[in-house]
Amino acid sequence: MGMRFTIAQLEAFFWTARLGSLSRAAGHLHMSQPTISLRLRDLEQALNVELFQRKGRGLAPTPEGLALLPRAAALLEEADRIMLQTDPATVTGNIRVGFAEGFAMTCLPMLLETVRADYPLLKAEYVVSISYELERELNERRLDLAVLVNPIGRPGMRLVPLGVQDTAWVASVKWGLGPEVRPADLYRLPIVSNQPRSAMFRQIKDWFATAGLEPLRHDLCNSVAVIGHLVSSGVALGVLPARMMETEVAAGLVKVLRPVPELNHGRVYASYPEGGLTAPVSAMLKSIQKALDAIDYLKVDAPDAAGPSSHSAHL
Repeated sequence: MGMRFTIAQLEAFFWTARLGSLSRAAGHLHMSQPTISLRLRDLEQALNVELFQRKGRGLAPTPEGLALLPRAAALLEEADRIMLQTDPATVTGNIRVGFAEGFAMTCLPMLLETVRADYPLLKAEYVVSISYELERELNERRLDLAVLVNPIGRPGMRLVPLGVQDTAWVASVKWGLGPEVRPADLYRLPIVSNQPRSAMFRQIKDWFATAGLEPLRHDLCNSVAVIGHLVSSGVALGVLPARMMETEVAAGLVKVLRPVPELNHGRVYASYPEGGLTAPVSAMLKSIQKALDAIDYLKVDAPDAAGPSSHSAHL
């Protein structure tokens, strides 16, 4: 009987293929480059196949390497699942988690409490930004996990559907709008949103496009929290998560308006790299789901709803 390959060899192969070089794979796995090289050579011998070819200064998988990649990812995730059959209180390690800002403003307080209670030894760093930026950070391995709204969906990333975030037009009561609004009612009024690559900007642009209109005055701001403040101050209108503005609505400062036609739903996904379902990531996913359930944040998505399903995976 020939040599058997090991999980360690598969891991070296997976990250070298995903990151494109021995040095980056070594850095990611906190190992020396010679160790990664040795594991790859042993794997090629065990499988009797060449897995990489030189490409510029890096390495690219051969056709045989590409064929092995999804199977290696599936095996590594299964190995992680086996490792995860442990007592939650013993889950340790560091994790960097990204959150879309509007989502974070409502959900982060409950999530912090949940993680502290269920995984006391887990050290988390929370990064808040727009989904487009978070997706890029995830793709470049600067995040281990991210909660995204209307993600593009990139190859090599798992997308776990969480539900739909209720977003709506929000305006100061001083504008005297509502309860329903149409593109023709709003396009002359000042509007503020995140930058063009954001889900918020696309929602607004697409909504006005249904009537062949564009807002006459559309200012940009990179902070959802500040956009909320600008809207409640009465200087502009915005599309925001309805739950984020509950306090301002209760105080009689703003109104949540019903858009006709409806805005594109803000579909929320958790995303992590294939092969990246580590114990901290799995723990954080469970905590996110638990926190969302506790505050009843998301609506259940319609089963036929369009989304980036080509890369999606259920937990």
